[in-house]
Amino acid sequence: MNAAIAGLGAGPVARLLKKYIRFARGVDDLTVAEKVYAIAGFLGIVTAFLLVMSVQTVRLQNSYRNMQASSAAAAINSGLVNASIYAIVMDSRGIYMSTERAKVNEFADGILKRSHELAEVMKGWEPTVRSEDFERFASLKRRIAQFIDFRQELVRRAVEISPAAAREFGDTEASSTVRSRLNADLEALQRGYNERTREADGLAEQNCYAAGYLFMLGLAALVLAALNVLVIRDSVLARLSDIAQATDRIRTGDIESEVPHLRRQDEIGRLARAAQNFRDAVAQVFELEQLEFDLCKQRDAAMAERDAFNDKYQSKKRQLSAAINSMPQGLIMLDGKARVIAMNSNYRRMYNCPRPSNQGPR
Repeated sequence: MNAAIAGLGAGPVARLLKKYIRFARGVDDLTVAEKVYAIAGFLGIVTAFLLVMSVQTVRLQNSYRNMQASSAAAAINSGLVNASIYAIVMDSRGIYMSTERAKVNEFADGILKRSHELAEVMKGWEPTVRSEDFERFASLKRRIAQFIDFRQELVRRAVEISPAAAREFGDTEASSTVRSRLNADLEALQRGYNERTREADGLAEQNCYAAGYLFMLGLAALVLAALNVLVIRDSVLARLSDIAQATDRIRTGDIESEVPHLRRQDEIGRLARAAQNFRDAVAQVFELEQLEFDLCKQRDAAMAERDAFNDKYQSKKRQLSAAINSMPQGLIMLDGKARVIAMNSNYRRMYNCPRPSNQGPR
C-alpha cells in the first residue's frame, strides 16, 4: 500500500490517500469503548439537531398555516366586501334612474339588505385580522361605516323625498370622497395581505428546506445507528466469537492453535492476550504432567531393576553360602581389619562360635 501511494507521487490523490490511511490507523487504535462512545456522541448531536429542526419545522408549519388561513379569510372577506359595495352602488344607480315608487322601494330594500350584509362581513372579518394589519383594517372599517351611513341617508332621501333628491345627494363631492377613500383603504389592506401571501410562500419554501434537513438528519441518525451496530458486531461480537472458539480448542487440548487478534490494542486485544496466557499455562500444565509421567516410568524401571538386582544378589548369596557350608573343612574369611566376612558351619562347630541372629549359616 505504501509503495503504491509512493508511486502516485505527491499529487492530491496521494495526499488524500495518506490522510485516509492515517485516519484509518487512528481509528483502529481506538478502543471499542471509545468507538462506541464516539458514535453515541455523534448520534446524540444529530438527535439534538433533529429535535431542534423538528421544532423549527413545526413552528414554520404553524406560521404558514396561520398566514394561509389569514390570507384566505382576507381574500374571501375582501371579495364579499367588493361584491356588497358593487351591489349597493348598482342599487343606488337603480334609485337614480327609477321614476316609480315601487322600483325605488325595491332598490332601497336591496341597499339596506346589502348594507347589513356588508356590516356583518366586517364584523366576522375583524377577529381574523392580525395585529400588524389592524390599523389598516380599522381605517377600512371606518370608511365602510361612513359608506353605509351615506347609503342609508341616500335611501331615506329617496323614500321620503324623491329619487331626484337622492341623486342630488349622491352626486356630491363627499360621496365621491368616501368612495375613493374606501377603495384606497381596501386596496391598501389587500396589498398587505398580498405581502402576507408572499411571506407565506417564503415560509413554505423554508419549510421545504427544513423538511430536507430533517430527512438528511434522520438519514445521518440511521447511518450512525447502523455504524454502531456494525462496530459492535465486527469489533466485539465477531472477535469474541473467534476468541471463544480458540479457547474451546485450547480446552480440548489443542495447545498448538494460535489465538487471533493478539496485535489489537483495544479490549479485544487484551482479552486475546489473556487467552494466550491461558494457552501457555495449559501447555505448561501438560508439560508438567508429561514430565511427571516420564519420572514415574523411570522410577518404576529403577525399582524393577533394583528388585531384579536384589533377587540376583540373594541368589548368588545363597549359592555362595551353600558352597561354603558344603566344604568339609572349617572356613573363615576376614577383611583387612580382621572382621569376619564369611564362616561355614563346620568352623562354627569346631570352635563353638555363636550363630549371628541376622545372618544365615556360614
